[in-house]
Order: sequence, then structure tokens, then C-alpha cells
Amino acid sequence: MKPASNFEAFWLPAFDSTADPDEVLDVGFDWLRRTERTEGARGVLAMHSTSMRRNRPAIAAAPWEIVSPRSRAGYRIGGPVLAIWPPEEVLELAEQMATRSSLCVIPWEMADIAAWTERTGATCLVEGFDALVRATLPADIEQELRHVVAFGGHNGFLGGGEKEVAIRAFRGIARRQDAPTREGIEDYFRSSGEVNADGVRRAGKWYEEVQQGKRHLDYRREVIR
Repeated sequence: MKPASNFEAFWLPAFDSTADPDEVLDVGFDWLRRTERTEGARGVLAMHSTSMRRNRPAIAAAPWEIVSPRSRAGYRIGGPVLAIWPPEEVLELAEQMATRSSLCVIPWEMADIAAWTERTGATCLVEGFDALVRATLPADIEQELRHVVAFGGHNGFLGGGEKEVAIRAFRGIARRQDAPTREGIEDYFRSSGEVNADGVRRAGKWYEEVQQGKRHLDYRREVIR
């Protein structure tokens, strides 16, 4: 899953930033209108649920349809997408819909999309906000995680032998003095563009359990050695 070359990517300051949330929404809506005219395609909003339209008057008054993973009403491929405060599964859906078009993201927290902006090279539409940067891990840890991603990331680590490879790698990483947090592991997988939202959460949960000393079973119900 590496859609960076399939759409133009942009971002706006997060809800938790110093920017006024309603002003940020206005910038996002202006971007969506301009991009609709440029591309000749109808835009949509991507959010956690359609009921979130009631969260702020500016969203309630917006003329665009809201698409969410829950409803998928209005789902289509192509055309500009404005993703507002998207959790991972919403961002994943928004990327699919924005294929061969454009996607702008307004995150809830600035850290939410650091890995995404790294992967897509997204541009901020507002001056005065620094580019978001994912905290990198030690080079040898990232090399080990690249192997994990290459072996099973495309399957969300559900294919034959993929869980075993991930767990063994996590054990070696977790023993280190400079072992990263679960968030650091998840951010690396997000930035790879090869692991979907479910796979990121699954791997993060396994890593945290390894840190806690839990023993894991493979899909034959045998302990992973």
C-alpha cells in the first residue's frame, strides 16, 4: 500500500495546534472548492462517521457529502478529498478515494500524521508551520523492521510464517537498552506505506506484549520459539 505517487498530498494544522480550528476548516474548504474546479471532479469529506457533521457549525454547513468507513455512502475512486481529524482507517479510506487526484488532511494532533507526511511528501497549505517529522529509530532497528515489513507487511502479518518473523524480531528489539516505544514501532510501519491500519495496530500490540513478557502462539497454536 504505497499510494504517494497516486495523489497530491497536503496538510493543515491540527485541532490541537495554535491555529484557530474554524479558520483551518475554512482553508480546507477553500482548497476543496479550488481543487474541484481545477480537476473538474466533485469533492468529498472523509471523517470517522457521518454524525460528526454536527460537531462544528462550519462542518454542518459544508455542502459536501461525508464518507466514512462505517457507511461508505458516496464512496468512489478519484476526485479531491478533505480528511478531517481522521483516525488511521479513515486516512486509509481517504487515500483510496483520492487516487489520481488530491488529498488534504486536517489531523486531530500534529503527531498523528508525521509518518504520513514523511511517506507522501505532503505540503502544508498554511505558512508558519514546520514540516512534520517522524522520530527515526536506530539504523539497525529500522533495518530489522524493514525485513519484517518486506516479509509480511502487505498481508498485515496474517500470512504463513509472518507472525513468527515479527515476534522474533520484536523480541530482539525489546531486549535493547534503546528499545523504542510501541508508538515508535507503529510510526515506522505507517511510514513504510506497506502496512494497512489493522496491520499497524496488530504489530504494535504484539510488540507491547513482547515487552511485557507475553508468549505468543503461531497459527498452529504452537509457542513461537
